[in-house]
Amino acid sequence: MTTIASNLTEVPLIDAHLAASRQGGGIRDLLRDTALLVSMLMQGGNTDPANELRERCVQLMTAFSAALEQRGYAADVREDALYAQCGLLDEAVLRYSSIEDRSSWEAHPLQVERFGKLDAGDHVFERLEERMREASPNVDLLECYAAILGLGFRGRYACPTGTSSGVREGETKRAALIVALGARLENLRPAVTRTFIADRNERRIADWFYRFSPWGIAGTCCIAAAFVYLVWGHALDAQLAHLMSSAPAMKP
Repeated sequence: MTTIASNLTEVPLIDAHLAASRQGGGIRDLLRDTALLVSMLMQGGNTDPANELRERCVQLMTAFSAALEQRGYAADVREDALYAQCGLLDEAVLRYSSIEDRSSWEAHPLQVERFGKLDAGDHVFERLEERMREASPNVDLLECYAAILGLGFRGRYACPTGTSSGVREGETKRAALIVALGARLENLRPAVTRTFIADRNERRIADWFYRFSPWGIAGTCCIAAAFVYLVWGHALDAQLAHLMSSAPAMKP
C-alpha cells in the first residue's frame, strides 16, 4: 500500500478508479485485530467461554463493516470482505479453540448469524476467483483475500476425512491459488503504487513500520527478545564461572 508522508509531494501516475479505492488506507490494515485473535486461537491461548468469544467476533465484524463503509468501499466489496472475515473467524474458532460448547457454534456459526447462509468455505474462494478474473479488480479487496489466506483460511480445501492424501491435495490446490493471487497482485501493484516522488530528503523510520504487517512486527519482536535472552544468559554464565574460579578454595 502507498505511504504518504507529511513532508512529501506525490504526483500520481495511476488511473482514477484505482486511486480512489486506495485513498482510505486499504482493507488489509483493518484486519489487524482479527489477525491477533486468530493468532491467539491458533496458539491455544483463548480461554473465554463460547458466548464471550462470539461477542468478541461480532465486535470485530461490526468494527470492520463500519470501517469499510467509512472508507467509501462499494457495497459488493464490503460484502465480499466481510464474508471472508466471517468465514476465517468461524474456521479458526472451530479448528483451534477449546470452547466447550462447540456443537452450538457448529449449529449456528457467525456466517449464519450475520449473512443467513452456510457456504463460506466455497463462496469465499468462488468470489476470489471471480474477482481475479476481472479486467480491473479492486486491489484492496484482493489484498484482503491474500491476508485471509495468509491467516490460514482453508475453506473447501480442508480435508474433512483427515487423510494424508486428501490433505496434500487440498493444500496443493490452495497453494496454487495463493501463487496465482500473488502473481495477479504483482501485476497490479506497479500501476497502483508507481508515483513520482518530489521533495523527499530521507526515509522516516515510521514509514518502514507502517509497511510492516502485524505478523512482521510480532516476529521481529520475538526474534529480538530471543536474541537478548541468549546474549544475557551467556553473559551471566560467563560471569558466574569467573566468580567461581576467582573465589578462594574452601578449606576442610
